[in-house]
Amino acid sequence: MARERTPESDGDDTYDRLEHQGSYIFAPGGGAEPVRPSKRRRKAPDGGEEAPQKCLFPPLFAGKESELAIQTRWEIYHRLWAQQEARIRDVLDSFNQKTLDDVSTFVSAARSDDLDGKIPTALVLTGPNIASHAPLFAQFAERIRDKDSTGPVVVLTSKDAVNLKGALRKIIKDATMADEGVEEEETEDIDTIMGRKGRKLLNYDLQILQNWCALHPDMKVTVAIQDTEAFDAAILGDLVSLFSSYLDRIPFVLLLGIATSLEIFHEKLPKATIRMMRGDKFDVERAEECLAQVFNDAVLGSETTLRLGTTMCDLLMDRQKNHTQSIQTFVAALKYAYMSHFYANPLSIVLGFLGDQEGLGKVLADEHVEAIRNLPSFRKSIETKLEDRETTEIRALLEDDFHLRSAVTTAASDCHSYALQLGEAIEVLELARSGLSSASNVRIPRYELLPRVLSGDLHVESPLVRELLLSVKKMNSKSFLTLISMLSNTAIANDLFPFKARIDALVSSTSNGGGNLTSEFDVSLTSSLRSTAVSKKIQISAHKSTLSKHDTLYSQLIQEVYDVFAQYFSTKLEPISNIFLHELFFYDLPSPHRDVFAPRARGAVERALARPAQYLGCECCHRTDEELQDDEGAVMRSHPATSIAYQLYLEGGALINTYDLWSAFKSVVTSEDAEEDDDDVEDRVDEGAAQALFYRSIAEMNFLGFVKQTRKRVDHLQKLAWRGL
Repeated sequence: MARERTPESDGDDTYDRLEHQGSYIFAPGGGAEPVRPSKRRRKAPDGGEEAPQKCLFPPLFAGKESELAIQTRWEIYHRLWAQQEARIRDVLDSFNQKTLDDVSTFVSAARSDDLDGKIPTALVLTGPNIASHAPLFAQFAERIRDKDSTGPVVVLTSKDAVNLKGALRKIIKDATMADEGVEEEETEDIDTIMGRKGRKLLNYDLQILQNWCALHPDMKVTVAIQDTEAFDAAILGDLVSLFSSYLDRIPFVLLLGIATSLEIFHEKLPKATIRMMRGDKFDVERAEECLAQVFNDAVLGSETTLRLGTTMCDLLMDRQKNHTQSIQTFVAALKYAYMSHFYANPLSIVLGFLGDQEGLGKVLADEHVEAIRNLPSFRKSIETKLEDRETTEIRALLEDDFHLRSAVTTAASDCHSYALQLGEAIEVLELARSGLSSASNVRIPRYELLPRVLSGDLHVESPLVRELLLSVKKMNSKSFLTLISMLSNTAIANDLFPFKARIDALVSSTSNGGGNLTSEFDVSLTSSLRSTAVSKKIQISAHKSTLSKHDTLYSQLIQEVYDVFAQYFSTKLEPISNIFLHELFFYDLPSPHRDVFAPRARGAVERALARPAQYLGCECCHRTDEELQDDEGAVMRSHPATSIAYQLYLEGGALINTYDLWSAFKSVVTSEDAEEDDDDVEDRVDEGAAQALFYRSIAEMNFLGFVKQTRKRVDHLQKLAWRGL
């Protein structure tokens, strides 16, 4: 409270700091307790629900496509991809479910007292696919922290642990982050944790985490190191030593991701550090199996509408195996395929109206009908009908738009059914081959079988299918019953179940009541080594003479099973070229993916420097194709400075004299040979500005890798790249 000024104190010059101290007044409204305002929720500008996303697709058919068709394409794309993305997310979440369950159980049951004071450590063998490590540890963190509520999870990478203080700072910050946004009455506990009362604690002091654990006695602190091999061994050893010393006050649990092997991990750390940990090993499914599951669901699944064609399958899988090896990259490429299909194909609107003839008829305009008549599959369909002499149907499809709209609805349903049956047939083929005991039957995944079927290379007469059918004929009763159980959830199961009951009855009626029946086609049981056609017939005859009555009946059943498999594969393994409207349901345009996911950076840079007008879109640098052909190497003063230097650089040899290059550059940008009455004389630059532009151009070309300084001649530049090589 400021002292009161009186006449008697006018002559008193004593300074009182209270006279200059600010004061605040607290006036509660009407004595009522203040009410904390509720959080505001984000709403759309109109106060209702969030506004729909603006359509970004351009009008096709040379601008004649209606707004309704454009908006419909946009909505179908977002709807189909949202459904597909949700299915892929479910596959990825369930892929490592067993590992997640085992690690979660380990963390929940971890007790340092039961381990003689050693740190409970989960050694997760993540495999060499580095791209899949981050999503896996994110699943670990979400499971332990959110679902199990075991305690905070801190995910550390090598870049987070440049030094020991930085690693401790991140561990403490992430572990105590759960207390952010607490109520005001809990701020005293936070002050106690952070050391704001009494002794001030540094932000890398584990005493902060100890105080937090004292307020949360049931919580464990899980530290997950994602890339153990990239971690500095000294820092990792110091962390383990600190965790061990605080283990009686902070219940630490370690998750170590190991991409190589346990032997290499043991060689990296000192034995004293290893003795502080008690580890359990956990294996993770391979990335190839995860990719196969994602492909089977995204491309061959029963709920998928848009699928990949032959070329796209080969392109994406080759790039996946040889370059990226990342599931997220494959999903991004698949999304780009969806977007490209709906962005550039106006007929993709058909995919949103399967079985809805009335709805499809409303959005199909005359331009759509003419585009359908120009499809290669339409021409193939007309040629097939012409061979069958269906002239009336051909005339109706070519002249009657209403009849063609009706035929498109039927053909779209047939094409979708073909895609479903094709996926089922490939599943049967893969599982049947994996159930054979032959050494030559190496398991081929479905993403390798699909392109071969679509291109017509894989059919009932192909060596792969013939080998499978012959192996089925040679199977004994036990192997065949095992094969039927493997195919119990496939499309061919209903055709095979009657044979299972008949074979079970035949096996039970044998003399020993459960023997193994052999087929007459299995000549491998004979001891002859001759392989001629006559010798094989002799072997079969000799083998038949040794068969029992039950074996003969079993051989007849196996022959019927062989006919069922042959008939199934002959009708289902049909090439895509025979299907009308397959261009709409199978995306097979690889050029956008090659340009986007495998860009040719050098070609783009050279083209931009040689023809800058194509990128800048300005009229001053524009030249016609005839001018480019007549004088391709001509340099224009209106070009950017780096483009001018690049054009002059192309004219030089392996070593370029810097002064000669500067002289040529100056003559271009300053236009010394221009007449005084030219229109562009006023735009000329002086020599000082030209020199600055030259220095910048050479620096940029050095950055792009075209030139570098050479020690042979200090006044020369060495050329590093030749155009077109």
